[in-house]
Amino acid sequence: MSKSSELRSLCPPPADLPAVEVDWLGLEERIGTQLPGDYKWLVECYGAGSFDGFLHILQPSSPFEPLRLEESAVRATQILEQLSSNGETIPFEISNLLPVGKTDNGDTIYWVKRPSDSPDEWVITVNAARNVKWPVFDGGIVEFLVSVLSGERTIEVFPRSFPSSHIQFSGYPLRRRGRRR
Repeated sequence: MSKSSELRSLCPPPADLPAVEVDWLGLEERIGTQLPGDYKWLVECYGAGSFDGFLHILQPSSPFEPLRLEESAVRATQILEQLSSNGETIPFEISNLLPVGKTDNGDTIYWVKRPSDSPDEWVITVNAARNVKWPVFDGGIVEFLVSVLSGERTIEVFPRSFPSSHIQFSGYPLRRRGRRR
């Protein structure tokens, strides 16, 4: 069974997801790198939302600025450069890190862009918000989600309560235009 099929089985995507149209080439041009195929599938299949109300995948576009991939990449680089200049050890070259997700605890999930020209070979690392640990997962974002959500792999910086025994994906509500009543 493919990892995408495993994820669908483990945590089904929303049944009422509106069609997601992404200008992948435009996005990749703006951020200066190609993106992994499993990420594109994930965005198109699940849309914007959270796994178990805790883990959020960054999106090509979102009404919620902190969850936009492009803006998050710029901000993450600024933060990592500041941490590095303050003496914190970053175990990867900052230019090789591209955020792909965030948690409610402030942890950031990154792709390690090596080799840079083969995004489907990138691995995942997690930068804990409250310590200096950087656990590495040898696989892409969909494989990471399957491994973590199934309990096959525990990420030491995530809380013990994640994932729950009833894993759900919750899509974000769409913002409506106009005034609130």
